[in-house]
Amino acid sequence: MTTPSAQPWRRLDASVLTRLEPDTAAIASAALDQVRAGLRTPLDHRTAANLQTTLDVALSAFFSEIGHPDVTTDREVYRAQGRAQHTAGRSLEEMLGFYQSAALGVWRQLTSAAPAVDLPTQAIVELGEALFAFIAELSAAAADGYAEARSQAARAGQARRDRLLGLLLTEPAAARDVLDDAASQAAWVPPDRLVIAVTSADVAPRLLDRMPGRVLIGRHDDLTAVVMPADRLEWYLGRLRDLLGRDQAGVGPVVPLRSAALGARRASALWRLTRTGALGESALVHTTDHRIDLLLTADPELAAEFAKDVLAPLAGLPEPARQRLTATLAAWLARPDQPQAIGVELHVHVQTVRYRIRQLRTLFGGTIDDPAGRFALATALRIDPHVSSLVSREPTKGSARDVHALRPDDR
Repeated sequence: MTTPSAQPWRRLDASVLTRLEPDTAAIASAALDQVRAGLRTPLDHRTAANLQTTLDVALSAFFSEIGHPDVTTDREVYRAQGRAQHTAGRSLEEMLGFYQSAALGVWRQLTSAAPAVDLPTQAIVELGEALFAFIAELSAAAADGYAEARSQAARAGQARRDRLLGLLLTEPAAARDVLDDAASQAAWVPPDRLVIAVTSADVAPRLLDRMPGRVLIGRHDDLTAVVMPADRLEWYLGRLRDLLGRDQAGVGPVVPLRSAALGARRASALWRLTRTGALGESALVHTTDHRIDLLLTADPELAAEFAKDVLAPLAGLPEPARQRLTATLAAWLARPDQPQAIGVELHVHVQTVRYRIRQLRTLFGGTIDDPAGRFALATALRIDPHVSSLVSREPTKGSARDVHALRPDDR
């Protein structure tokens, strides 16, 4: 609560009230009339009764605290009114407007007797300052109550949406009637087709209050899932892109409602691939653009083991040489027996390309000339950037011999 030193009405001379002889009922009536005068539509009976009660309590508190630093009245009634205002679906701005209008009505009625009792101008000014400071404190209490109710409602609403998300992404899919009931409780209309994006868990607070209500957002395993109806997908994706900042999201395919778990599974796998940095820095990375990568890394441990074994002849090389030969191998697999084209791609002389190919044949033997071997090498090169972090690069047997097969000044 505000300290007494910051409450100017407590420092007023209580004799001001004795001279004004305020009529509490008349003042409350004038305040309510002032509120009504500022409205476009009439107050309903319940709201008017609520305001009348609040005015009566507020006036009683104001008059009892004037000139009495030790008298304290409870502010809970105003917090309760704030909670009631939110529960009724009315805005905080409307409620604060009621308080401001009522304060003006009180001020006008309270000072209407000032000329008759010859109240000094300074006393009137001090009384006005005290009244509006008092109303500001009550308004703050009401705003606290409103915020409390809004927070509770948001937590309850998010809990219902979290439950819905859990049912939506469960495997096997939840029964449609169970899903529809959960969607109704969460005030969410299930779309026929949807897209799920997945991003890191700490992005969720950034999205919850800034994505449209039709977008379902919540925790999925250790990540954040964003469920978007397919009918306005480009708009939703644009909004998501803007809010991600430097974070990335894996975007699943368009799927029917019953296949939401499939979309989430693919989006999650793709998001984890983005963590390797091999998929670029785009905020949104789409599974439809990386299906081969997802297929090849569906079993990350197996993929890492495969890539390590196939590319073992390169593992023991010094890093610069390994990078040069890896790039040359990838280019050669894409354009077999085209050293001129490979040289243009790698920005090196054609003789350098031929030299490196001889080195690769020394390292890999006939593997690079065998169709099955070339397929294995191309596959390993494709998946190695995604899974190399799962295993440490350790020199393999024979690596010392392979290193000696290279010239130190390899270009």
